[in-house]
Formats: sequence, C-alpha cells, structure tokens
Amino acid sequence: MICASCDAPLPKGRMRCGNPKCKAWNIAHESGEEATVLLSDARLLEVQRFQTGLVDEAFGGGIARTSVALLGGDPGAGKTTLCLQLADLFAQREGKEVLYIANEQEASELKAMAERLELKAKERIRIVKGMGGLRDDLGDIILRFSPCLLILDSVTKWSGDDPRVAVTICMRLKDYSVRLTAPALVINQICKSGDHHGLNQMQHAVDTTLLFYPDDEGPATRRVLYTHKNRFGPAPTQQFLEMTPRGLVPATMPSLDDEEAPESEV
Repeated sequence: MICASCDAPLPKGRMRCGNPKCKAWNIAHESGEEATVLLSDARLLEVQRFQTGLVDEAFGGGIARTSVALLGGDPGAGKTTLCLQLADLFAQREGKEVLYIANEQEASELKAMAERLELKAKERIRIVKGMGGLRDDLGDIILRFSPCLLILDSVTKWSGDDPRVAVTICMRLKDYSVRLTAPALVINQICKSGDHHGLNQMQHAVDTTLLFYPDDEGPATRRVLYTHKNRFGPAPTQQFLEMTPRGLVPATMPSLDDEEAPESEV
C-alpha cells in the first residue's frame, strides 16, 4: 500500500505515512450510501453448526462452529462425561484432534472414564495436562494442534475468585474458536445460588451459557441441560438427558397422554 497523499510506501500494518514531511493518516473515506446499508438489504449469514444428536436441542439446532459455551453444574452432575462424549463425536466425524485442557483431573483419570464410556476416538482426543499450570502458552498449544473442538475443564481452577481472569480466558478462546472454526466448551463452577460463578461478567464473553444438573422431579438418572443464554438459538430452553452406564443419551419424556393413561396401557 502507498500513501494517498504523497505516494510513499506505507509501513506494514500501519495507516499513518512514514514520510516525515507527510505523516498523513490513510483512512478510506466512503460516501454516505456506501458506508451504510438498509437492514432489508443486509446479507444474512447462515450459522454453521455441528449436529451432535445429543445436545442439539439445547444449543438451538446444533453447536455453532465459532461459539464459546459456558457449562456449569454441581459436582457429579456429569459435566466431564458430557464433554468427553462430545469430544468423541467431534473427533470421529471431523477426523481431527480435540483439545481437552484438563486442570481438574489427571489424564489417567480421564482415560479410565473414556474406557468406561467406550469412546471410539481416544487416539484423536489430546489431553493438555494443566494441573499445576501450563509450561507453554495456551494459544501456542491451540495453534500447534489446530483442533476441531476445544474443551477447558475448568476455567474456575485458573481464574480463582477473580471473574475478570475468567472473562479474559473466555475472550481469548473466542478468538481461537473463530480463527479455527472450532467451538469451545468451558466448564465453570456454580455459586450457592445455583448460577454460574461470575455470570454477570462472563455472559458477555461467551455465546452460550448452560447449566447441567439432576432433575429433582424425575428419576435419579435424569439430567437437565438448561440454556440460559444463546446468541445462536432460542433461550431460555431446556433438554432432558438420561445417565446410563455407558454415558448420556437423550431422555424419552413421557407424554401427557401416557401419564394419564391406565397402568395397563402404558
């Protein structure tokens, strides 16, 4: 590029002319009509989604490929199980690695869980050993392996009680998600009120916020995936899942007719 005022070459990545006699700012000027657009004429972008067959309803029709989702829930609800199953689905269908950043569990513990769940693509799920901190920059690791899915378990372990740190981490993951067209799932702790830790600040840094918890009104194996906010779909909404010995499956909810029918007909 050259300066529009003096034709001197512009320094790379700079808009201001390097000529000491010029130093003009090279900012493109557009007419009023060119710099605006009618809402009716604006180009409608189609959201690219990954259809999981497991949590599509909660995500508004599938997981948006440039989204960052914040997943919270009580210990033992099944957050890690859910994330491992999604990692397996992505790795199988995309044929690329999934990056699972683990600072809550050792790789051996995750492997034992993967064996129980009978995951089929363990050779494409790469565990980043984050307990005690990372030796390399997280961004460098992400770009080195260029995964099809990012999972951070958990953001709270790194941010502690400072939600501003968690916001920074989520914003950085969003940058890499867009760059690689790879969604990110971020596990977060919940407060005593049952909501996300630091939600007021966090919800602006992510695209989707979800809560995962046992269904108090159903069987002990039933789980609720509640979508609080979703930039790529309807919210609030909820989806029911069933915890089985081999992992989570969509729950078959009884219809009103079934509930009211005589026992012999059910």
